[in-house]
Amino acid sequence: MLKTSRNTKRRNHVEKYGLFWPQDIHPIKIEMDMVLSGGRWQKPDGTYAGDGLEAHFINLQKLLWPWKVWHKWNTLETENYLIYRTIVEIGPASSGKTHSAASNVLTDYWCFPYETTALVCSTTRERLEDRIWGEIKKLFKSGKEVWPPLSGHLIEGRQRIVTDHKSMAVEGRDFRNGIIGVPCKKGTDYVGLGDFVGIKNKRVRLVGDELHLLPRVFVDAISNLDKNPDLKVIGLGNPKETIDALGVLAEPAADLGGWEGGIDQTPKTKTWRIRRPDGICIQLVGSESPNLDDTLGIPLITQRAIDRDIAFYGKDSLQFTMMNQGMMPRGQGSRRVITRQMCEKFHAKDPPIWLNSNRTKIGFLDAAYRGVGGDRCVFGHLEFGQEGTSHIEDLGNEVVQAIVNVRSDPSSRKTIIALVELVIVPLKFIETVGKGVDQVEDQIVQFCMTQCQTRGIPPENFFYDSGMRTSLVSSFTRLWSVNTNPIDCGGVPSERPVSEGIEVLCKNYYSKKITEIWFSIRLIIEAEQFRGLNDEVILEGCAREWKMVGENKIEVESKQEMKAKTGRSPDLFDGLAVGVEGARQRGFMIGALARPRRRKPGEKDWRDDLRQRASDFWKSGSLVYTS
Repeated sequence: MLKTSRNTKRRNHVEKYGLFWPQDIHPIKIEMDMVLSGGRWQKPDGTYAGDGLEAHFINLQKLLWPWKVWHKWNTLETENYLIYRTIVEIGPASSGKTHSAASNVLTDYWCFPYETTALVCSTTRERLEDRIWGEIKKLFKSGKEVWPPLSGHLIEGRQRIVTDHKSMAVEGRDFRNGIIGVPCKKGTDYVGLGDFVGIKNKRVRLVGDELHLLPRVFVDAISNLDKNPDLKVIGLGNPKETIDALGVLAEPAADLGGWEGGIDQTPKTKTWRIRRPDGICIQLVGSESPNLDDTLGIPLITQRAIDRDIAFYGKDSLQFTMMNQGMMPRGQGSRRVITRQMCEKFHAKDPPIWLNSNRTKIGFLDAAYRGVGGDRCVFGHLEFGQEGTSHIEDLGNEVVQAIVNVRSDPSSRKTIIALVELVIVPLKFIETVGKGVDQVEDQIVQFCMTQCQTRGIPPENFFYDSGMRTSLVSSFTRLWSVNTNPIDCGGVPSERPVSEGIEVLCKNYYSKKITEIWFSIRLIIEAEQFRGLNDEVILEGCAREWKMVGENKIEVESKQEMKAKTGRSPDLFDGLAVGVEGARQRGFMIGALARPRRRKPGEKDWRDDLRQRASDFWKSGSLVYTS
């Protein structure tokens, strides 16, 4: 806390913000000291010093960069930067998001140069220079020209600003204190934040620029940095997909209904709480730009630019919604197999409550080996049985009796299926080399056999995706049992009906078996029969889209398309789908596919009337022979 004077006036001092300062102090130093002290506090005499943290943070930037134009958008961004732990900014192109993030993070660092690590990320090294890192360099050089004592030494070739001077190299230069540019992609490969996720400092800042171009796994790295006591995460981008890194980070809080819950889609600048605790999303909308009339003299989106894109792309285009309005395109869940909202609505994330121990256990495997695209080899365990009731001890006699009646009446019980566990199979070698080393297929079989024996799963209840892997099938039959069950996920769909409301055979509705079994999981969720799904599995399921292919059949995206979009193959959900197919083969029934109720004698069906009307219509146009 800054010391105050008891005198009303001191010789050789000036009064500002209720405090006395040396006459020769630089105005930037005054604002920095006010920021360091929290911006406003009560003095011993009961009066207050300071105008508040936001005011002094902005005043400091005005002194550092006198040319910076302030408007309602960057004021809103700075205000929320100072309040929240996670700040996501979605908006159109040329909305100043990158500049605001760069100036806020650099100002923050300059106030606390010996205890701050700032990681600024974009797709590639070149894009860092074009975007966030290039903006930080410009602001850094400009600020140092205004006041040279500002901390930091630019290492151009390493895309770093380091607090310690190079003369301290002998004593041990601390490279953590400073700002680091981090490219997250090399060529087409995502490399992420692997070298930095374990970094520790009193204050850590992470900025993800162009987050809409990064896969969802970028967000996973944040949990490792969350261990730092003072962490701020800033995510920037043009909204494109609810399942990319930007969409996941910006998703509205659960009580707001997530993306499917109906976020206000009117074209207005707004904020909402996100799923991450202490987080906010700022949505900047192009039609509300402070520079619509192009009078601010800065590269901020104008009405002329908006009209030009409308003329080229049209108002209903994805490009206009993303790049001009800066709003998440509507209907993002319309071609998803499942959505997070669906899982929450139908209690798929809830733990199972079983009626008794009479349950069927299913083991399953989605195999991957020989270094195929970085896919994971996934073993899993499912169980299905009758659902029970949670609390009965404190209920009235009538309710207890009703529960007893439900338990004693088989027709009123619901059969549920629950995910018990998913395990990544640890393989000794990606490629088999040398003598005496078990082949990869044998390693997989031995692991699955041990897991199933430990869990009490017999071989006839174990299912795996065989595909074209004849060697894997051979290993299972040779080392374990001929009773294990291969499933060809790329094969022909079954002759089951699609659903209760779609009286078409799966083989005529879906293109491949994998599509049928993915959609069967959706049916189970909608029938409120799934339990125990975790967030990682749900996110994989939400990421996969479906499309129409030849003969108007439905087909889910390929693994290659998924990896190009999200940076990861949906191995967990693929494995789960194999397990669900196995459960169905062992007697699990989906409520949405239950046999329809038989009509009583004389009872009419609504379709009877339509059939009669159709018959009458065709007869009315028939030729009638007369003699």
